[in-house]
Amino acid sequence: MSLVSGISLKELANQIGADLEGDPDKKVLGLNTLDAASYDEIAFIARESFLSTLSSTKAGALICSNDLSKDYSGNKLIGNDPYLLYARCTKIFKELSNSAIDIGISKLAHIGNKVSISDKSSIANFVNISDGVVIEDDVIIGSGVFIGENSVVRNGSKIYANVSIYDSVEIGKNCIIHSGAVIGSDGLGFAKEKGKWVKIEHLGKVIIGNNVEIGSNSSIDRGSVGNTLIEDDVKIDNLVHLAHNVKIGSGTAIAANSAVAGSSSIGKNCTLAGCCAVVDNVEVTDEVHITAMSLITKSIKEKGVYSSGTPFMKNKDWKKNAVSFKRLHKLIASK
Repeated sequence: MSLVSGISLKELANQIGADLEGDPDKKVLGLNTLDAASYDEIAFIARESFLSTLSSTKAGALICSNDLSKDYSGNKLIGNDPYLLYARCTKIFKELSNSAIDIGISKLAHIGNKVSISDKSSIANFVNISDGVVIEDDVIIGSGVFIGENSVVRNGSKIYANVSIYDSVEIGKNCIIHSGAVIGSDGLGFAKEKGKWVKIEHLGKVIIGNNVEIGSNSSIDRGSVGNTLIEDDVKIDNLVHLAHNVKIGSGTAIAANSAVAGSSSIGKNCTLAGCCAVVDNVEVTDEVHITAMSLITKSIKEKGVYSSGTPFMKNKDWKKNAVSFKRLHKLIASK
């Protein structure tokens, strides 16, 4: 990614909280990898394993730690956590690239009745905003987005193309929702009557806090009675499903292809790695870390790391272990 105007290294260092060694007036136009960066771009290094690349990089500046800076003689932005500096740097370049977005409402958008849209926000082509919606300052809504009745999108949030937001959804400040996400659809709720399913209507809301990011093609169901709640600073990857009345505590991150079933609660500052599943009506306490492909079938009351997925092995070994696993109950009973 590159920018026409660029930013000086002095200004960039001040904004990301780095120490600068080199030319303060040098301008960089974007970010790139060590091996692909040009003289007008900035790269970063966080591991010693990449030191061999430093001699050949053409980057105009390097983000690095104090230890790794000794091996590079060019312009440097130095800090204790270069990966964090890199993250802050990406945000700055993203904001600079967004500055070119047209503010206002496209003539090709549909705007319902009694809608409040800030004149500082951007509504793209073919957006459909239903009655009673509130769009606050500095919101960016991409093409083809649908927003249902009486929903709210607060300051600084960005909704990418083709997101579907149902009625009575509340989205906090500075959120990012990626393409294809569906927020506020009905969950799986049915009762049986004489062998036939009777639908349980979902009357609750989805309430999303501030600084939440939701990945592409993820689905968050509204509450059946009561609300589905996503607290501040939650990060949700692509293809994640959160069912009705789920609660996700602040600072928690959920990786791709994970699912949390109805009325379960995940605490604060937790992580769910890829392809995890949590059954319904389970409570997971704060600071729990669940490794990939784990199935959580009961509540977790103590913080720590939990696993249930089986690491891969050669198929012939897996078959032998599977046979042994079936015999475990007999071995235990015989003791």
